Amino acid sequence: MQNQNSNMEQLVDIKTSSSKNPDQKCSIFLSSDSNESFQSSYCEWNRKVDLSPSEFVKEVSNNDKLIIDYYDALQYVLYQTNYPETEDRTAVPRTSLPESGISIVVLASPVECMAILLEGGRKCPGDMLLVLSKSWITLSPSDLDPSMNSLFVHKAISFDKGGRSFIDVFDPPRRVTYFMNFFTNAITGGQNAEGEDLEVNLECPMSSSVKLVRRTDDKLWTRIIMAKAGIAYPETLAFGYQIPYKYTVPEDAKIKIVGLSLKEGVDNVIQDEIVSYLNSLSERVTKVVVKPSGIKWNGCKGVSFHDRQEVKSICDAAISLLWYLEPGDGILLEDFCDPSDEDMEMKDYSFRIRANVCRAPGDVPITTTLVCGIGMKDRPVGGCNSNPQSLESTLIQWNLQESTEEIKEMLIQGSERILNGIIDHENALSVFEKGGIGAQTNIIGIDYFLSKRGEKYVPVGIEVNSHDCIRCCQRYEFINPSSAGKSVWPLVETMIERSQAFMLKRKTILVLGLGAICRKLVLEAVIEEKFKIALIDTIEDNSTPCVSKYIQYNFSDHTQDDLHADSIVKILQKQNIDVNGCCTFLEECTVLAAMINKKLGCLGAGVKGVAMVKKKSEIEQVLSRCVGDISHFPKAYLYVERSAIIDNIASLSSAVAEVGLPCVLKLECGPRTVCTEICQNLAECSQAFNDLQNKMSQGSDSSVVAIRYIKGTVHNVDLVVFRRKLVAAFVVDNGSTRPGSFTETAACMPSCLSSDKVGQLVTAAYQCCTEIGLENGVFNVEMKMTPMGPKLIKINARMGGFYYRHWILKCYGVDMVKYVFMIASGIKPIPPKLNASCHIMGVAFDPSTHADVLDSQKFRNAMEYIKGQNDVILTADKDLRNVSNTNQEEPMCSVAVCTESRVSAKEKLLSLCITLGVGSPEYNVQHLISDFR
Repeated sequence: MQNQNSNMEQLVDIKTSSSKNPDQKCSIFLSSDSNESFQSSYCEWNRKVDLSPSEFVKEVSNNDKLIIDYYDALQYVLYQTNYPETEDRTAVPRTSLPESGISIVVLASPVECMAILLEGGRKCPGDMLLVLSKSWITLSPSDLDPSMNSLFVHKAISFDKGGRSFIDVFDPPRRVTYFMNFFTNAITGGQNAEGEDLEVNLECPMSSSVKLVRRTDDKLWTRIIMAKAGIAYPETLAFGYQIPYKYTVPEDAKIKIVGLSLKEGVDNVIQDEIVSYLNSLSERVTKVVVKPSGIKWNGCKGVSFHDRQEVKSICDAAISLLWYLEPGDGILLEDFCDPSDEDMEMKDYSFRIRANVCRAPGDVPITTTLVCGIGMKDRPVGGCNSNPQSLESTLIQWNLQESTEEIKEMLIQGSERILNGIIDHENALSVFEKGGIGAQTNIIGIDYFLSKRGEKYVPVGIEVNSHDCIRCCQRYEFINPSSAGKSVWPLVETMIERSQAFMLKRKTILVLGLGAICRKLVLEAVIEEKFKIALIDTIEDNSTPCVSKYIQYNFSDHTQDDLHADSIVKILQKQNIDVNGCCTFLEECTVLAAMINKKLGCLGAGVKGVAMVKKKSEIEQVLSRCVGDISHFPKAYLYVERSAIIDNIASLSSAVAEVGLPCVLKLECGPRTVCTEICQNLAECSQAFNDLQNKMSQGSDSSVVAIRYIKGTVHNVDLVVFRRKLVAAFVVDNGSTRPGSFTETAACMPSCLSSDKVGQLVTAAYQCCTEIGLENGVFNVEMKMTPMGPKLIKINARMGGFYYRHWILKCYGVDMVKYVFMIASGIKPIPPKLNASCHIMGVAFDPSTHADVLDSQKFRNAMEYIKGQNDVILTADKDLRNVSNTNQEEPMCSVAVCTESRVSAKEKLLSLCITLGVGSPEYNVQHLISDFR
């Protein structure tokens, strides 16, 4: 008979000693794997640091005696992994609030969360805060909703780039924007539960909650989730003690649940059910596992293995476990998963696979890491008693390397379906059931064992662990430093995204004017992010939804912008409207918005820079003077070509002689590149000059500018700039322009250029913006990549219009409209990893070429159909009805496809254009997209 191996000794809590001299040369650290203490033989760091409670805390917890243990544990990790020792900066409090607006607080012993802390330091330096005690935090009624609570952190260990860390005091205290709580009874084995009270009615986002953890750490509940997700799992008999919620088991699932309300007098029930279960198992099952289920049952506690024939041993193990259960706990019996055949060299061993799955921004599950641990097959295999190694190495040991990709794909897809099932379930829960308005599961660890089912090895899901699941993958990353942060990067991005969304909700932003398209973009963002906008417009219409305050004011005469700015500020003051900043999506309002921000003392694009954008020749003059030597970037004068102002026909020849032929003539203050013509000789220049004069509106600037023409490909760069620093950049390649003009035809994202060429474009666009004085905002820069490098075509002191917002959101997961509002309210955006998730390719339609097509019922019917397709993006910049009546020669709409590769994008776009009836000898789509390769 096989030994029971029950690990029953782990059922007894071991008290930890923490009394020690802070000057001693050895330290005792807490190990949350076993709830025991272990000792280091040295202490090579300064322990004379300020870990005292905040002066604002009225009552200090008894658990504060553990702070020095936690601090030593942190230093031990940093010391042995070659990170700098923590620096005590408490003598000089941090008085400035973070530019990002966020303060992510992890209340924990550092051994639980080092991977999160270090990755947070890389991604949001100074904003990832480790709190070792509840006494470093205060709780206050929310200023927005007194029924809710706000958390403020007064002291923390902040993490910076390079693994640097600091003990900091914050004055004023920092508002907690995301809370991750490891100080619960379940996670600490009953040692420290001081964080549980902090979760009650908390207004900010948090990772899980005590109530959600009860579900995700319930092996029976998550096994049902596995069954619904189509994941292999063991045949299961479960005894639930005082079951707190309903288990909905799929009809075809091999899971039986027996509810127990008492512990006494149920032995016969348990025995009968076990006998029936054993008799129902398939012949392949030779062993059975008995284990407890519930939030405190982690680290292989109470797990035992039995031969199938040893009925008494199995019954005794289950009945014995019953007496240790708390309400809501349970007992599981399941068939033993064995990855080894008898003729295998590894027949006496087994291995566990841990899959870490994070909830990335947009509620997208991502399986980040697959780590294995090997142990004897007759004993539990867990993170606490095995060395972490890769799945690939493990499958080689089992001679299963040929199945690596298949097994890996099953693990990745299955794990993501499990987290999707948890997300769907939580979305249906009430705030009370979730344990907080901001509570959601953002990371899980899933344990699998490999088992042969027929002739095929498949991963069999055993259990799910909640947000304390990181230690195993964390150890793997410390052993393999090149993998640092891999297991948690989407979690950190979600922490940041939810934090910044939480702070944005507290803001009110003044918006200047809304056109038809801008109205839709703005309202979508307002509805999703739930922040407030005060809208000021020239028309008398206060029916716009989601607007907290509407002001009608006529600012259409932009020659009087300074006076308008004064008037608008006075209106805000008179009506007691407190705004955090001002923004606009309309080109004609950019100067006014910059002036209002300056008068309000808010972050703005910069009046000087926005005004200069209106004058192409002034930009060239400023950049041409940027000849000073700098070590990190090229000289900015390289990005501009010679230009000359043509005030009248008499000055035309001298201006052309100054810039040379061929040249481009465009309006000095022209709003679009359609008012641009290329000229090969002086006669063409004269004709172009007269044409441009005729296109000018009455009373506008009459100047025309001539610029030397250089061949190259055209690209649009959308920049996110905060306090003159580059935050993010996105590049779109433009296809060949219409013959005889510079009208846009086709586009592609991500760029087809090599990474170094993309870097040149982004750097050039950024330098051009900041050198002319643009300071804060989302800017659109049109560049040409010539044989000599990037050349500036045009700068727009606002977000790129048309399809850019939709493409960037689809391809990179970044909403530029949201970023405009964040910057306007003083929040520095922190973008996610900017790796393209797809390839987008599209074509634009203009009136002169496509009027008949756009007016046709066939086209409109097709448009209605493709609106519901996830892989097609339709962007209409104008009302497509009566297109032939428009006098403007500019794109009216864009249709694009999203695929996994550039090649398939071309094929799909060509097919779609045939369906839409688009394409002609004059508009050869295949030629227009031929450069996208």
